[in-house]
Amino acid sequence: MREPIGGEPSFLSSSSIRNRFLHIEELPSRSTENTYTHWRLRSTLNVRITLTHGRLCLSGRRRVLTTEQLAEYHRDGFLVLKGQIAEADICRLERGFQRNPPLDGTLYDARKLSYPEPGRYTLANNCLKDPDLAFLAEHDQIVPAAAEVLGADPKLSAYVIYDRTPQGAGIPSHNDYKRWRPVGSSMNWVFTTVPFCDFDHSTGQLLVAPGSHHLERIHVGLERPMEVEVPVRPPEDSYVDPELKRGDLLLMNMHLWHQAVGNTSDSHRVGAFNKYAAANAPPATGWFLYDDQVHDALTSVGRSVLARHSNRTIDTTRLLLLREGNDQEVLLLTHPRGQLALPGGPTFTEKAIADWDAGNYIAALQAAVRDQLSIETPWVSYVGDFPEGDGLCRVYAYTLNGLGFPVRYEGAEWMDRQRLLSAKPDLLGGWEIDALDLWLDDEIVRGKGLTQAQCRVNQYAY
Repeated sequence: MREPIGGEPSFLSSSSIRNRFLHIEELPSRSTENTYTHWRLRSTLNVRITLTHGRLCLSGRRRVLTTEQLAEYHRDGFLVLKGQIAEADICRLERGFQRNPPLDGTLYDARKLSYPEPGRYTLANNCLKDPDLAFLAEHDQIVPAAAEVLGADPKLSAYVIYDRTPQGAGIPSHNDYKRWRPVGSSMNWVFTTVPFCDFDHSTGQLLVAPGSHHLERIHVGLERPMEVEVPVRPPEDSYVDPELKRGDLLLMNMHLWHQAVGNTSDSHRVGAFNKYAAANAPPATGWFLYDDQVHDALTSVGRSVLARHSNRTIDTTRLLLLREGNDQEVLLLTHPRGQLALPGGPTFTEKAIADWDAGNYIAALQAAVRDQLSIETPWVSYVGDFPEGDGLCRVYAYTLNGLGFPVRYEGAEWMDRQRLLSAKPDLLGGWEIDALDLWLDDEIVRGKGLTQAQCRVNQYAY
């Protein structure tokens, strides 16, 4: 019996499972360090199996939304579930919040603030180590609802509590699909907002523009990732107040336009603004990497909401660069140690648009690739995190379209999958074939990841 992979439920640690409902078998494993495991089906009580587009889909979660509510969410881009979170749970969250000051970022403030001066303060990062905060990430009124609107297994991409202190200014209209952020670059994610107080005219409402998500802008293009056209900013008079009260749950589509009104009261306006991404739609920049203590703070069942967790740091980043032909070919360079390696190098943290969710290492990757290959790709997309040295390597991918100027890549070698298999003993990581297979997996929905510097010019570019 093997050990469970990080983020995988313990009941999946055997090579096959039989119970009264279902027979499950593990596919041949290609990696034990990879974000994605290779289970096609999972076993839970009260399993429901449906056939969708010729494939078996499994859902063992309790349904929390009616057909009408689900239709309302997809039509309007949001849905309010009144009184969804019990008062005892809100009180527990408040106790956890009191022990963890919100000092992880003040993005929209023009100067460095001292809490609780007027502003918006953020509690995020690995604050889930506190059990009185962690339980919300796996809450049985939230996770099933997120799964239903996503149409997929939800993975926590952001755990965030905002504190808009008395007289704190608001935020203008925007949507939160952001190609430079781990918490915003998935192609399928949802906000799950839980107010700790009433969001009213005094504390400041969260206003939404119904129908402004315009999902028809998203479509398949000529490249591997999905295409997203420039969003249409709704008129200011289209915003409505969903009248959020303490303990409500707001489900909000990632593309929906919204704005926050300033807090004119003498009390703090606090709420959880967590995000869940579909398991098959990883952030284009890569997941925010929670540490093992966060994993341990969740229950054995709730741990499945984490896509990745590790106490290793992401120290290197590499590019899976492909070119089209009779076979997909991957570019490899000779590493200083004599092995064949994907182009790339050490990571660094870009600070062009500072925020708390570290994990976008595209700027570091682009710098290394410019130095090694004299090219700069317009975008890359996250593939996975793999072991390299004492840390992890974040791997991105890009497929050349054949339109580039025909200059040789000096010192480079192109290999198809068969040659990669033959050369595996000489590969630096040993996981390069796994990365290739992940990139070519059509079941994974991909977006385009950009550097922060690119998005300072145009956050909706490419």
